[in-house]
Amino acid sequence: MGESIELTISLSGPVRSIDKPDLPNLSQFDVFSSGTSSNISIVPGSMSYRTDYSYVLVPRKVGKFKINPVKVDYKGTTYSTKTIDITVVPQTRQNRQAPSKQQSRSRTGKQAGAGEDFFIEQTIDNDKPYIGQQVTIIFKFYQAQNLFEQPSMNWPDFKGFWVEDLPPNKTYNKQVNGKTYRVTEIRRALFPTVTGKIKIEPAILSIPPSAFNNIFNDPFDLFNRRRPKRAFSEKTLKTKGITLNVKPLPQKNKPDGFSGATGKYKFRLSLDNDTVMVDQPITLKAVLSGTGNIKKLPAIEIPELENFRLYDSGSHENISKDKYKVTGSKSFEWVLIPTAPGEYELPNLSFSYYDPLWKRYYTLSESPGRIFVAPSSVSSLAPGDRPVNLIPAARTSLNYIITELADDDPSRPLYKSAWIWLLQILPIGWLVYLTIVVNQRKRLEGDIAYARRKQATKAARGALKNAREGFDSPGQFYGHIFNGIVGFISDKLNVNAVGLTNNQLIDLLKNTGKCDDFHDDFLEFLNRCDAGRFSPIKPDESQMKEIYNKAEQLLSQLDRSLN
Repeated sequence: MGESIELTISLSGPVRSIDKPDLPNLSQFDVFSSGTSSNISIVPGSMSYRTDYSYVLVPRKVGKFKINPVKVDYKGTTYSTKTIDITVVPQTRQNRQAPSKQQSRSRTGKQAGAGEDFFIEQTIDNDKPYIGQQVTIIFKFYQAQNLFEQPSMNWPDFKGFWVEDLPPNKTYNKQVNGKTYRVTEIRRALFPTVTGKIKIEPAILSIPPSAFNNIFNDPFDLFNRRRPKRAFSEKTLKTKGITLNVKPLPQKNKPDGFSGATGKYKFRLSLDNDTVMVDQPITLKAVLSGTGNIKKLPAIEIPELENFRLYDSGSHENISKDKYKVTGSKSFEWVLIPTAPGEYELPNLSFSYYDPLWKRYYTLSESPGRIFVAPSSVSSLAPGDRPVNLIPAARTSLNYIITELADDDPSRPLYKSAWIWLLQILPIGWLVYLTIVVNQRKRLEGDIAYARRKQATKAARGALKNAREGFDSPGQFYGHIFNGIVGFISDKLNVNAVGLTNNQLIDLLKNTGKCDDFHDDFLEFLNRCDAGRFSPIKPDESQMKEIYNKAEQLLSQLDRSLN
């Protein structure tokens, strides 16, 4: 216990590319990939390729275990490794103080402590949060020796949490037990999504041998460089696990319609216009701002409105992480189209949340205000009205009547003339066209799902056009790109994109069974958009042009697949 094993799987032969083999069940170990290496051997008349996949296994408990064979199928033949037996024994004082030569070369898996050259810590600021309340986890890496390569960090899975990074990382010096360390501090915001006891698994940091040079290099000793050469092996550091007791929100005084928001928020509504004519659109906007899990804020519920057609225009977030707290705003927009004239008082909209600091529920309610709808400028004839004579009686005389007409050509019957048939077909074709147009318009007005599908491509192209004109504002650029692609998917599949995570979007595409060939590309695209929107580092124009071209490509693929 406390030591690690290096497992290497080697594939060799005259084939350059073979799929990476799947690992057998290794549930008794913590498994970490430590890299891949390849080489080519050329001899007269033949060429051989070899690829090594390396892993570090850290045992979880004492006992005897088997590493079952790794299998690879190639051209109908199955190639298999042998079974490997592993015995994990308890760590005793003897093997801690006098390790064997083999043990000294293996990777250390113990939790290093203060007084050593390296050690790590993992702490949280609240071990009894409410569900949905932010918990900050703080990871610290202490080093008393310079490294010439970055260590690799393996975070826990954080099952049961919504996770947000909290930049920037902090670096400072600290004295621990009389020894000076350079400390790197990394923070993340965790929002519990389930109640009860949740365990955060240990974080593991691996320092490769190449990170050390042959001379011990004290980062605080700039002059004493002459030390004996040493052989270094990879060092694996592991924190302790952390258990949280996540409390459910109280049932007492819970408002009707409460949807789980936790934090502290403000709520406001606005109309872009309060005086319109029938069939002219009005935009209603709701903004939630404050501190909490902004991305997972639920949508504002708006009731059906009499004499109005209602269309959901989606939402967008503006996230800030000042002072390591997740804050910002989330905006929702709807388009209201009045169908009858009159004066209308829009109903109040409300939003409820739980404040864990004051331990009480709050309900915020706002009124959008009144809307004055005038009749349409296109007049129609009401029942009982007399039609107006639109043809002026300007002429008071008649033209001469022709009494002698030329005889028709008796050799060609009238029904054989193409012009006659064309004149007969044109009115019928025009009536068919009008019928199709009217039915299409009625369906667009009455079937929101159909309307969203039909207008999805146009809306997405409009978003990409806005992005192309906003290279000078990376945040807005990536927002238009992200909203355009995600809005296209939500319109095509008739789902509400509000609150969907990147993985949920991938699951939606998988469920269609039509987009299997670019799932990974799409997930990478979404992650790059998130990085562009929220990263404090401003991307250059070449990166933005690259992501724009990728968005165009994905939109074309999605359009072909989801039609």
